Amino acid sequence: MLAAKTRVKVLTVTAVFMMGMTMAACAENEPGTMTSGVATTEQTISAREGRDRVVELVIDTTQQLDATGWWPRNGVAWAQECSNEPGNESASYSYDRWAPQGTDHIEDAKRVAEYWESLGMTVRTVNGSTSPTLFAEGGPVARAEFDTHASDKSYSVGATAPCSPGDAFALNDEDEAERNQGRVLPGDEGLVIQEDPAG
Repeated sequence: MLAAKTRVKVLTVTAVFMMGMTMAACAENEPGTMTSGVATTEQTISAREGRDRVVELVIDTTQQLDATGWWPRNGVAWAQECSNEPGNESASYSYDRWAPQGTDHIEDAKRVAEYWESLGMTVRTVNGSTSPTLFAEGGPVARAEFDTHASDKSYSVGATAPCSPGDAFALNDEDEAERNQGRVLPGDEGLVIQEDPAG
């Protein structure tokens, strides 16, 4: 009888210990906690919230600069697949704006870097002494980029949202249906609408 009680205690302690280890492992992967000793700030957000965040970041970033004429050269905020595993689809919106180049690339890059760092983003600069390009991660988005020497002598600012549950094709179809009903979605402002010549 004593051996049976001891075995039950050992099994109970082992079960509690294993449950504790499982909970600790899950907690390590929870948003906003430590993962392998590195703090993460990425939280699970809806795909549409991700869209709104990238649009807001891009527009707010352009407002840190004296450059004018910003427009969504590549169109609306658009969802892309992160994973298309059946039953586990995820999507991520991205968005960018372009403008004619400013005259002080280095100072403009510093302004953007300081602004992004104030949002908790980690910023890396490439070609810092001539035509800086900034790459950033974290903060309100997954990643962002500011290029002072984009094509056609332009500045470009772009951002990508973290992956969120959702089907990218369905999200884009739903967004387009809302636009067809006259709704202006975040990032639609400034679009250059080209009529279809076929009518």
